[in-house]
Amino acid sequence: MIRDYLSEESEKQIIEHFNSMDFHCIFCNNPNPVDKTNVYCEQERLNFYPLGQDMSLYNNLRTSLRVTAFLVCPQCKNKFFVNILDQGKIIK
Repeated sequence: MIRDYLSEESEKQIIEHFNSMDFHCIFCNNPNPVDKTNVYCEQERLNFYPLGQDMSLYNNLRTSLRVTAFLVCPQCKNKFFVNILDQGKIIK
């Protein structure tokens, strides 16, 4: 059974960690980080088969974490959509 681990408190902490990261525009040479809006975090279940391992009850479904944000460059006004997926630790 997969345990849900994303509580409201941990979701706030993950969003704080994400907001502490600096992203820079890939189109202009602006040294200032881009503005972040609509940042949210969600738990997701993925089919995941590690390379070289057969399908089993233990590794066919993993709970993962996805952080999504909309970014806007303050200088050139380019818009970016960032989608970061955390699939957890590698267990050997």
